[in-house]
Amino acid sequence: MNRRRTRIGVFTATRAEYGLLRPVLAAMEQSATIQPLLIVAGAHLSARHGATLAEIEADGRRPAARIPAPLAGNDRVSAAIDMAETLAGCARAYVELRLDAVLILGDRTEALAAAAAAVPLNLPILHLEGGHRTEGAVDDAIRHAITKLAALHFTAAEPYRRRLLQMGEAPERVFTVGSTGIDNLKTFGRSTPADASAVTGLDLPEGFLLVTFHPETLGVLSPADQIGAFLGGLASVEDRVILITLPNADAGSDDMRKAIAAFASERPDRVRVAESLGARGYIAALTACAAVVGNSSSGLMEAPAAGVPVVNVGDRQAGRLRTPGVLDCALKPGAVAEAIGRALSPGFQIMARSQPAMFGDGQAGRRIVEILDKTNFEGLARKPFVDLDVG
Repeated sequence: MNRRRTRIGVFTATRAEYGLLRPVLAAMEQSATIQPLLIVAGAHLSARHGATLAEIEADGRRPAARIPAPLAGNDRVSAAIDMAETLAGCARAYVELRLDAVLILGDRTEALAAAAAAVPLNLPILHLEGGHRTEGAVDDAIRHAITKLAALHFTAAEPYRRRLLQMGEAPERVFTVGSTGIDNLKTFGRSTPADASAVTGLDLPEGFLLVTFHPETLGVLSPADQIGAFLGGLASVEDRVILITLPNADAGSDDMRKAIAAFASERPDRVRVAESLGARGYIAALTACAAVVGNSSSGLMEAPAAGVPVVNVGDRQAGRLRTPGVLDCALKPGAVAEAIGRALSPGFQIMARSQPAMFGDGQAGRRIVEILDKTNFEGLARKPFVDLDVG
């Protein structure tokens, strides 16, 4: 008699998160022991944020459950209300789908809600990308909170695994597998500007910049002032095309979107704006551009692995591991302009291409599923706390 396949819910609420989950989903779909059930929430279902469920369906995947949230406001209270709706919707979906576990990636408010919903149901949480530090965003606290709720952990680098052990997680439950973002680099390969133009449908000539700037949710400046300072520095680039991908649905992102729209309207010949490029389009743009500029996590992980220079602005990603190909600069117009100029210099471009990979070899999705194939999920939600020997 065939053994029942393990039913694992895979939660996603944003375009970037889904892109990082693609390699895991692909490996799960090839497994004889696992049945992945996609649970779609948040911005995927919001027309205002690009309705990126279409990207999921274009991959041939249909959600097993949809968890809508209001996404009506653009402030901290609205974010908390959205979390409450997501938590309630996830709890109902987990029961209806008869899950054995739920897989959650990262550190966003929606991810915390999805994890919290699993706790009273005694449902094991499988967490990807724990152990990072991002000192400029509330994501840092959320990520560590999910770590303490999760039963199994899959980290991108060995220092992150050690950090989880320091937090009391059992060594046999924490696995260094690499980042699935590197899997996407390996899957899609390197693109030329012509390739990137064809994939994205945008005119992206040689030497273009790829730009993403999200709110620093723990920043001293307001989101409007943050984006004003950033765009003030970006305005120094007068001889290149700039491709800007819009920020996530964080508190304050509406102010940023308005400022970006105004910036682009003043430079219609040089600035392209995209709500979402999709996983393939984003990797094509990232590998074809002259530099990545902003404060996205992809600037600390995927871009260095592709040998692309990075200008990392402000404190949102402070605390992450980084290679010398990442230039950190203050969130001030002059500092941003100076860092972009340095990143585009021939010497820095050559140095960035020669940096060793820090986040794996492009096999993270396969490793995660190989571990899950061998996992006994019975009673897995009951986890130990391992005290460090500090005597």
